[in-house]
Amino acid sequence: MLRRSEVRLNSSIKRINMFNKIKLMRLTALFAVVSIFAACTKADDYKKYVAGGEISYPGKIDSVKISSGNNRVQLKALFLADPKVVLCKVFWNNFKDSLSIPVVKKNTVDSLTIFVPNVAEGLQSFTIYTYDKDGNRSIPVNKTGMSYGDRYKASLSNRGISLAQTGSDGVTKIDWLGMDRLTGVFATEVQYTNNSNQTVTIKVPIDATSTVLANFKTSSSMKYRTLFLPDTSCVDTFKTDFVDRYIPRYVEQDVTSTYLKNAGPFNRDTWDGSRWGTLADWISNAGAKNINSNRYGGYELRSGVGVLSFESGWGITTPVTNGLIYQTITLPAGTYSFRLNGIDQNSGGSRFISVAAGNTLPNVADITSASIAFANISDGKLDFTLTQQTTVSIGFAVSIANTGQYIKVGSVGLFKQVYL
Repeated sequence: MLRRSEVRLNSSIKRINMFNKIKLMRLTALFAVVSIFAACTKADDYKKYVAGGEISYPGKIDSVKISSGNNRVQLKALFLADPKVVLCKVFWNNFKDSLSIPVVKKNTVDSLTIFVPNVAEGLQSFTIYTYDKDGNRSIPVNKTGMSYGDRYKASLSNRGISLAQTGSDGVTKIDWLGMDRLTGVFATEVQYTNNSNQTVTIKVPIDATSTVLANFKTSSSMKYRTLFLPDTSCVDTFKTDFVDRYIPRYVEQDVTSTYLKNAGPFNRDTWDGSRWGTLADWISNAGAKNINSNRYGGYELRSGVGVLSFESGWGITTPVTNGLIYQTITLPAGTYSFRLNGIDQNSGGSRFISVAAGNTLPNVADITSASIAFANISDGKLDFTLTQQTTVSIGFAVSIANTGQYIKVGSVGLFKQVYL
């Protein structure tokens, strides 16, 4: 039998449990009411934004490509299968500038190619939207593009020319200087008049170092300008201003007798009375005199005709070592050609013709560094240009072994370019 105190405790516990259940029921009911109210409020808020119907987003433009240009860019893109699109807008310059493009779709996929004008020079950001007839717009498409303008143009210069002339053979030739490829240079445009009085336009690739102007009208002018593409996507060609260039015609004037003595057939100064000797009017150093105890060398009577000669072997035991034969003359400014005729030689050793400033010809070892110009005797000629009147030494520098090596020259000539 329970005690009275235990009965009172059980009764208290039952009252507490009943109170907690009632409290939980009240909280649950309150939460349900709040949830229903919140749901209704969200629904009402959504209705504020979609009053009149659900939001409609037109299909955005696709496959956008922006190419650089001259104060403009070119935009290429695709309109996909959304028939609601009626307008496209391009924004740039922080949305201060824009371009509207009406859209009339004809196919499931239509293409767009359009120039965006008046774009300030430099890298620009573009934002592109499409719109339907109700003014709803697509999500944005963002792209960057480059515009070139006055700053880039100011950095461009015309390609240089090192020589432009019509030769005595009637061929008109231009020799070009090189250019920095980083500027975007790719060609030079040349215009000239031919012998039929027709204007001819040619485009010379930047890789070409010289150009022949076919059928050029003698002693007339041509004009030229240089072409640039600043990057591989650029749709506009930038051009320098045309520059006029007069192209003179020259003929070769034989000035041998004016400046050279004993040019051939050659006369002797000293002679052994049979075959060998030294040349009259030419300076021959000790190295050129390797015959008959170093008394003779440089001259040979060959088949009754005097020739300029270097020879060692066949009984001549002394080689030609640094043999120099030359004349010292004073020439006015101009372009010259020193030419050899009647060359008969074999191979071996060092065999040069040279022109050098001053009263002596450089030694064989110094020919390549101390000459105004030099060439191998086998070339048969030496072309050189003097920018002012100059005293020069011109002639032969030879070293050959005593193994039957030889060089014979029948005559020499000196020619000057005279412009008409």
